Amino acid sequence: MIKNVILDVGMVLVDFCWEKLMAELGLKGEVFQAVADATVRTPEWNEYDRSAVRDEELLAVFKSKAPEYEQQIQLFWDNMSGMISQYAYAKPWIASFKEKGMRVYILSNYARRTYELTKSEGLNFLPLTDGAVFSFETGFIKPEKEIYHFLMDKYGLQAQECVFLDDNAANLAYPKEIGWKTILFESYAKAQEELAAMLQSH
Repeated sequence: MIKNVILDVGMVLVDFCWEKLMAELGLKGEVFQAVADATVRTPEWNEYDRSAVRDEELLAVFKSKAPEYEQQIQLFWDNMSGMISQYAYAKPWIASFKEKGMRVYILSNYARRTYELTKSEGLNFLPLTDGAVFSFETGFIKPEKEIYHFLMDKYGLQAQECVFLDDNAANLAYPKEIGWKTILFESYAKAQEELAAMLQSH
């Protein structure tokens, strides 16, 4: 029986709208591509979520990838709180699970700095949940196996009682192996349908 709903954050509960932010900051065309290729489109961006490297060091790496756009990279860095926008359905959705007597947990790749910048607005659904594990707290990022066990151990969860919704298929493979039910999040409406069908059959 499913008792625990585990939700990813980015593109599930909040919009990770970095393109929109860059446009609002006036980073367009060639500049947009250069800044994106030096930051969010790099392997180092995953390390930002892990938060094992100091922010200053990571920013220096980003700048080193496009030194001619150092000023624009700094501008993007200074305004990163603007790249997280909570979806209107996030809080009601969480509340609907709670009304059904289910527990709700968060499992997300999320950087410590972004957390501090966005917790009061973008992440203000957190008090409605029963718990959360963010990558920056653990030193692991999805789909690394350890982060899933970290969540289970922290909250005493049983695999067969969990369903996990994530927008990245790679992040669902290992949870499925250890007995979690999984749903690839493609839209709120579709996820609701899939989850309702899953709950009826269990």
